Amino acid sequence: MSFAEIRSLLYPTQCVACGGGLTEICPRCESSLLTFRDVATLHQTPLYSALHYNETAAHLILAAKESNDRASARYLASLMAMRFNRLHRDLQCDRYLLIPIPSSKKADRRRGFAHTVVLSQILAKEIIRSMGVSCRVLTLLSPTRSIADQSGLNARERITNIQGAFLARRKGRVARERGEGIIVVDDLVTTGSTMGEALRALKVGHYEPDALLSACVAGRFLANKIGTSLQPVRSTAKKEELWPC
Repeated sequence: MSFAEIRSLLYPTQCVACGGGLTEICPRCESSLLTFRDVATLHQTPLYSALHYNETAAHLILAAKESNDRASARYLASLMAMRFNRLHRDLQCDRYLLIPIPSSKKADRRRGFAHTVVLSQILAKEIIRSMGVSCRVLTLLSPTRSIADQSGLNARERITNIQGAFLARRKGRVARERGEGIIVVDDLVTTGSTMGEALRALKVGHYEPDALLSACVAGRFLANKIGTSLQPVRSTAKKEELWPC
């Protein structure tokens, strides 16, 4: 990798969403990002998400996931860290354990990296830097079989596809530290089936997650789990903004 390529990773000079401009994210793309201020629930576990899923958010996730664009991953992690501020105020734990939801082994091999692990590691560093809260990342979940791409499946097909697909580490089980909150991390919650399977596997492995955290949440999940009366908050996701109580 050339010095110019390394510099572009460390100091992006183009919008991470559209590639235009000379800033981390251009005003047009920033204005299209909608912060998610509510706390949803999935199987009685609170779900905190940074953004409503839309076209601009999709560009960020795909760039981070499929192109290993670390600038996009850092931007998503910075927004997730701001949302984590609300999570921390609610849970009041002394320290946190982040558990990334794994992709299929085939997807990791194709990409050459584990997307949610990288995202969680960047997030943990940002939480430590910005909040001074101890935070670690452990890959306690692993796929037990091949998983079909979920993007083209409906809600029922997603449940069938992901059911029983994860296993929590049992051999050499990691002890939960005193005062430690366990947070499950993913980039996108579409129907909640993947998060639900992660919760199931962790509970079978005797880990009890305290909350779920994602970069984005889709309207399909909100309509099914919260109700169509919930209205999106028309607010841009500016980096200096803190999500209110």
